[in-house]
Amino acid sequence: MSVLTLFAKITAIFALTVAVIRSMGKTAIVQLTPYDLVAIVIIGTMAAEPLISTEVGPTVAALLVIMLVYLAFAKFTLHHIGSRLLLGRPTLLVKHGKVIEDNLEQSNVSMVQLLATLRSAGHPDLSKIDYAILEPTGSVSIIPKPEIAPLSAKDIGLELPYEGLPLAVIVDGRIQKQNLRLLHRDESWLKKKLEEKGVTDPRQVIYAFAREKSEEIDVNVRGGNKPSKK
Repeated sequence: MSVLTLFAKITAIFALTVAVIRSMGKTAIVQLTPYDLVAIVIIGTMAAEPLISTEVGPTVAALLVIMLVYLAFAKFTLHHIGSRLLLGRPTLLVKHGKVIEDNLEQSNVSMVQLLATLRSAGHPDLSKIDYAILEPTGSVSIIPKPEIAPLSAKDIGLELPYEGLPLAVIVDGRIQKQNLRLLHRDESWLKKKLEEKGVTDPRQVIYAFAREKSEEIDVNVRGGNKPSKK
């Protein structure tokens, strides 16, 4: 097998594998449920098979079958029975500052692991945690006690104006036309805002974003250390 042929085969299998995982949805990468993990391991193993043999067709067929089986499992978890069987239920690890040892043991989570997870989430003091819950996806949700929870603007009687979700309007010098439409803006508005900040060419901007309910635009110019505001 020539180097060129090998390169073409690797590129094709790599692209197909990425396409299969993408078709499985974002949860396959973010949540990594048990069936997500199994599917990814099998897909990785199957994708590597043609690299050491000449059989490509069976691998492609197997990847497609795995994708279909995965999608069937994903649909099954939308039902409460499938969710309970494949994902399990949330497990309470801490309640009112006290560790529930039986649940910790059943979940195969050591005290060292729990404390490390709490510290990494910014909660080093176990006594200040109201609940810590091991989710079916493997993450730990932490709910602090009300008396130490951070105050919101509503708690202190402040009414903050709603400005909307910040959306990128320029990324790496490229104008994000779809986001501009979502913001009910156009390129002439964007160029005017850039000119107000002394930017004449969008290609000078590495990142800029705006909000639907605000006329303000934040700009990060190439070579600059701080975003420009107005």
